Amino acid sequence: MSPKSVSPSEQRKALTVEQKSKNAAFNTKSGGRMEYSYASIDDVVAAVQPVLHRYGLSYWFEQQQSGPSITITCNLGHVSGHSICNTATGPMDNTGNKSALQQIGSTVTYLKRQTLVGILGIACTDDDTDGYVPDMQETAQPQAYYSNEDFQRLLPEWRASIESGQQSADRIIRKINSKAPATPQQVQQLKAIQPRGH
Repeated sequence: MSPKSVSPSEQRKALTVEQKSKNAAFNTKSGGRMEYSYASIDDVVAAVQPVLHRYGLSYWFEQQQSGPSITITCNLGHVSGHSICNTATGPMDNTGNKSALQQIGSTVTYLKRQTLVGILGIACTDDDTDGYVPDMQETAQPQAYYSNEDFQRLLPEWRASIESGQQSADRIIRKINSKAPATPQQVQQLKAIQPRGH
């Protein structure tokens, strides 16, 4: 893909998914209940499709199943003929009372969303499971925010990484959210850091 097609700052600004049209709720193993809203793959596609079309990009998926696992590959191609791919494998989503076909559908939908988001390097305004809830021990208590002590300790390293262009602020925020939700102040502080030359 031509580096002149779209600048990184344009891409980050345009490829942002804010709509969360789906809601999910389930009972946890501890007897509590968890509810959340999330951006579905339809929300992601609706947000990125006009931008992809504008720059001559298109995507397609390939699917493979091996035993209890499903592998999805998202291919991103440019009209010039160049293409890249992103692959993810996951187990069947056997949460709830899903039939065998529903388990496949839920897993495929989740992996398609994750590989598409990953290959485009975009951020959804949430970091969620898209309705796919792995077999994990949940509690009814709300999750605490990411430790500010850990944040301040790692901030110099993250700042250097963003300024050098090795990682984007959104990518670091996603890493934080995979451990515990980042506070609004932490997100704002990371997003204020710009790569050198911008």
